[in-house]
Amino acid sequence: MTLRAFRVGVVGARRVRDGTGAFLARFLHAAGCKVVAVAGTSEATAAEAARGLSAHDGIEAAPYGDARAMVERERLDALVVASPEGTHEPLLTLALDAGLHVLCEKPLLHAPDDDAYPARGAALVAAFAARGLCLVVDAQWRHALGAYMRLFPDVSPRAARRFSMRLSPSVGGRAAVPVAMPHPLSVLDHLAPPERPGLTDLEVDVGDPGRLLVRFTHPGRGVRAEVELVVTTERPRPFSFGFDGAVATRVVREPGYRAALVAEGLGREVALPDPVEAVVKDFVARVRRGPPFPPEPPTVPGLVHLREVDRAVAAALAAARR
Repeated sequence: MTLRAFRVGVVGARRVRDGTGAFLARFLHAAGCKVVAVAGTSEATAAEAARGLSAHDGIEAAPYGDARAMVERERLDALVVASPEGTHEPLLTLALDAGLHVLCEKPLLHAPDDDAYPARGAALVAAFAARGLCLVVDAQWRHALGAYMRLFPDVSPRAARRFSMRLSPSVGGRAAVPVAMPHPLSVLDHLAPPERPGLTDLEVDVGDPGRLLVRFTHPGRGVRAEVELVVTTERPRPFSFGFDGAVATRVVREPGYRAALVAEGLGREVALPDPVEAVVKDFVARVRRGPPFPPEPPTVPGLVHLREVDRAVAAALAAARR
């Protein structure tokens, strides 16, 4: 496949709350792909998204008020699924039936009251692979590991025994789980893919309003993880992660939105290439190379772990209200 022939449609390209569709479209355009269409919940929202891409990035995309109409009428090679997680499953099925590669916002699926959704996710992953279609989930922080190791050259993430991450979702409580938890789970699954899923020693502390502390042991190599979720409206959102106590904090400097990882108190920092752009470049490169397309990072254990964390958070919140 040539870059000229790589035609993409985007579902959810409008910038609402923390939506990533506009950024994914921008990075695909910069990578040489042709973003030819966008779909929204209505013709009006799709037209708004198209105007934004045109004004900001020079992308001329046809607007559609329905994703199925976009897929049926446009000659696409790939679909970006950047709509809320509850819409992912039918859109993935639509793309699979149409023979399209997919770049999907995390999580792949999330249906908190449905025991079967991890199995359906596994079936979708297998179906995409069987058809020779690339399916990539935009859980981007594994792409920051290279910068982290430049900041802490004496720390080996793959040999670490402890892991921590602090995230700042815009929503709290149970709603924060699908928004935030795929990030630490995908990093750990990438570093040590588990033979079988299942978190152990899972604990959730409900602190001040808007704060959750999630602790668990990951099955891949027994790493003990601690994930702090603190709701904030601050932009850019505070973020840090680390291994064995060596914590890197993401900072962003203007002009130019230049990101870096900083070792607090040590006077060291390294540049941080945009991890979302790295996901897009990886997706484009994999599609151009062609099949086989193994999932990266492993998707299905992450869905099981996401469900386990979701239910533990729900139980902890219910106990806190009593």
